[in-house]
Amino acid sequence: MVDASLKLVDSVQITELGARDGLQGLSETVDTQVRVTLIELLEIAGLSATEVGAFAPTSRLSLGTSPLPVLEALGHPPTDKVRSVLVPHLHALERAYVAGCRDITVATAASRSFCRAMLGCDIEESLHRIAQITEHAKPLGIAVRARVSTVIDCPFEGPVTPRAVAAIVAQLKQLGCRQICLDDTTGGGGPEAVGTLLHTCLMETPMHTLACHFHDTFGLANANVVEALEHGVRAFDSSISGLGGNPYFPGAAGNLATEELVYLLTGLGMHCGVDLPGLLLAGEYIDCMLDRRTESRVGRAMRAKIPSHGAIQQHNSR
Repeated sequence: MVDASLKLVDSVQITELGARDGLQGLSETVDTQVRVTLIELLEIAGLSATEVGAFAPTSRLSLGTSPLPVLEALGHPPTDKVRSVLVPHLHALERAYVAGCRDITVATAASRSFCRAMLGCDIEESLHRIAQITEHAKPLGIAVRARVSTVIDCPFEGPVTPRAVAAIVAQLKQLGCRQICLDDTTGGGGPEAVGTLLHTCLMETPMHTLACHFHDTFGLANANVVEALEHGVRAFDSSISGLGGNPYFPGAAGNLATEELVYLLTGLGMHCGVDLPGLLLAGEYIDCMLDRRTESRVGRAMRAKIPSHGAIQQHNSR
């Protein structure tokens, strides 16, 4: 049952991953102009934080998402927009700074096997890299956001204990990360597991420093968002049209669709600053460019009511 207090006017921050995490697993690199147009449409729709790519790919983590041409084409971001890039190690930080990035994402995992597969190193080494990055980023005026993968379940090792996740969260908090995002990589966690995880992490960091990243593999992403909201989380990751997946977990669904998240938050009376019709246009645009069917049920239902092909064609003709 949804807590009645959630229906009060409240604000939620959304970080859009479609242009980076959502496109990384595709077999072909997406054209730069398509990625730029997608980001522009997402920002027009009201999304204020977007991951646009990753520097120095070390694995399938960042395949085909080099941000340099995208950042150059986009130009300097508006003062009310954050365009973040994934920085896996210290050498990449310099490249990000020279490219004009002032907000970055660093990554680790709560299971050793997934950390090795994703980053090519153990958890301890990944945290050492993050420590180096944060130490050098602060004097450069660069904010650091951290993402912790496999916070509930690992495709190689199975269940992950909340205490293991909380220990990593404590270290990231000590390093000065502005936000720590908990990523249910397989989508196998349900509300009970999410609640236990958040309760445990709260012992190490205030709830306002946490964000959640849910995959919809088992259809639990929306239920997990509600659970996280009831625990006080007010920041979530999502991907337009449900883009994304997990190369290490065959059959995994993409990230929670941004359309689903915005529709849910709107229904709860919570403010996220995103215009749903504009979001539907962005989703239809990237689906047309990729020749794919949207993974968003909200997108499918609402596109049938709001024709937007003409708007897409008009945007492409500019």
